[in-house]
Amino acid sequence: MKKQVTIDKEFTNMEKIVNKRACRTMSVPVSSSKSKKQEKFENDRKVSTGTLNRLILVAQALESEVETQRNDDVSATKITFSIRIANLVLLILINILIFTGFGKYQVQNENRYQDLMLSPNKWTYDPNTDELPETFRMLNLSGQYFSACITIFLLFSTVSLQFFYIFNINTPKITCMCYAFGAVPFTLFVFGLEMHYSTCPWLDEYVSQYHLDDMSSGCAINGWALAGIFSLLSCGLFVSEGIITAFFGNPGLPAVENKETIV
Repeated sequence: MKKQVTIDKEFTNMEKIVNKRACRTMSVPVSSSKSKKQEKFENDRKVSTGTLNRLILVAQALESEVETQRNDDVSATKITFSIRIANLVLLILINILIFTGFGKYQVQNENRYQDLMLSPNKWTYDPNTDELPETFRMLNLSGQYFSACITIFLLFSTVSLQFFYIFNINTPKITCMCYAFGAVPFTLFVFGLEMHYSTCPWLDEYVSQYHLDDMSSGCAINGWALAGIFSLLSCGLFVSEGIITAFFGNPGLPAVENKETIV
């Protein structure tokens, strides 16, 4: 009987030992699987953090680039606006000088000069009027009408572009470039024509036609000479506007002052 009790106790103890070892063996893979999952989670978290930091750096670089480009565009637009204002003043002066045509001429056989105003109604000599001297008989300024049309067109075009800018009306970049560079040959033409007419070439024609050996009459249209000089200055402003438009920004777009942040 005692032996049977002893055997039962030993069997019970062996069962406890076996159960403990089984629990230990079962707990080892569970803890190891948890550590692997935690390690994988930590690695993924580090990778995500690194990716997020790189994205933040890229966003900051893009924001800096956009801000720099915006500042360049705003500066180019303001410069172009100022150039157009100066050009507008020049074109107004050019038109006033062309249409007034003030100057002086020397009275024939007299040693004195008389003021002269060659307005559009006097660009062709009229023998029925005595407003012009006899030496102006060959006066026929047909080219002056074309020159006046050019300057008026350039004036109204510049005014229109300025109004488009002020009222935030978008103008294509190609249009601004074509206007600026296209105006250059026309302003050069006006410059050459005004400088030519300012020397009163019709007097030379009068001398050659009537075979006059000695011609004491002289003439100088100072207003047209100034108009030619201002046309040359306007040409330089048109070239500057075209270069700024081509390489630095679009003056047809209004300057944007609102800042956008890249998130």
